[in-house]
Amino acid sequence: MSKGDFARHINVTPGRVSQYIAAGMIGRDALEGEGRSAKVIVARAMEQIRQRRDIGQALGNGLSTRLDLDEPDGASDVGDPRAGIARPLDDGAPLKPQNVDDQIKLERLESERRRNRVAAQEEAQQLGRLVDAATVRTEVARAVQMVEDFYTGMLADLATAAAAKPNLPQRDYLHMFRQIRNEKKAALAAREQRRAAALPERVDVIIEGNAA
Repeated sequence: MSKGDFARHINVTPGRVSQYIAAGMIGRDALEGEGRSAKVIVARAMEQIRQRRDIGQALGNGLSTRLDLDEPDGASDVGDPRAGIARPLDDGAPLKPQNVDDQIKLERLESERRRNRVAAQEEAQQLGRLVDAATVRTEVARAVQMVEDFYTGMLADLATAAAAKPNLPQRDYLHMFRQIRNEKKAALAAREQRRAAALPERVDVIIEGNAA
């Protein structure tokens, strides 16, 4: 079988077959001929790939690689390029394990992905990037109310100051109002800095729900 047909047979790209050969996963004894025109001895090559591919590849993109023999009776390993070619996979169809070995690999892959997600969440918690949404909403509402209270309180101070000094030029009132505003802002900033300094750097949050 040609390399291209063999690639389709095991559901990989022709480039992947070339990588298998270069890496020794398909040995010279599983090839007939030399160079680009070399034919693949299907049964022997599939057995070598099955035995030699590492666990990382098997748990990753190797899951979709078909390594089960599915050849018509009497089909030759070489000669007829259609011999042993697998039926096309349905586009968009989820990968279904074809045997117990594939099922185990798929379950291991899902378990590894789950562990990675949990580890990413734990790392985000430790670095302070993962925050409680309810706490954020509470703080935003508090900030909005604080701004409202700040300007409401300042209006009374402005009115008191203006009443105490009637008949001033407009620029004097503007200067006086700015001074009152700056004093109020400085007092508010100092109060919030003291509050922030009293807060812990991180707080523990329990994540509920399915980690998968």
